[in-house]
Amino acid sequence: MELLLGLLIGTAFGFILRRSRVASQACIRGALALMDFHMLKLLLTAVGVTLILVFPLSTLGIVNFSVKTTYVVGIVVGGLLFGIGMAVAGFCPGTMLAALPGGDRRFWWAVAGGLAGSFAYALLYEPLQPLLIAPLNFGKLTLPELLGLNPVVTGVGAGFLLLAGVVLLDRLTRPKQAEIPDLAKLGHD
Repeated sequence: MELLLGLLIGTAFGFILRRSRVASQACIRGALALMDFHMLKLLLTAVGVTLILVFPLSTLGIVNFSVKTTYVVGIVVGGLLFGIGMAVAGFCPGTMLAALPGGDRRFWWAVAGGLAGSFAYALLYEPLQPLLIAPLNFGKLTLPELLGLNPVVTGVGAGFLLLAGVVLLDRLTRPKQAEIPDLAKLGHD
């Protein structure tokens, strides 16, 4: 049942990515160049809504999530590598799969790069652990613990702040938006 639910949610997410044109390489590269904020607004909206829903549901025991270890050096290095991969490929993992139905053959290069990166990570994790994991390792740190606030208040508050930021970003950038190919039309002008 969980696999079926995951498939349905993933399919819905891919549909949203295609319809919103975020699966476009032009959209991703425009976002990384800070010229097109379409993708950023969509992702911040998704994160904001998720925060507003997940924190109260976790308090009720309906949703469980685990806190990952906060090791700053590894997170920064991993984020830089991920960003470089996105810029080169023009895809992130979610948009890569959403681009597949459109027939973009560059998808396979992105898959190969992702698999190569995963393999390299598995091979290099142990030797690089003293450099990437040990320094600046704060353990399982959360924002509510850091601020000394209630987790629900912090999560819901952060979610509403993100949504307010999206509204502000939209008002500031709407006149300047770059042209994004309309993937929803699947090649029809």
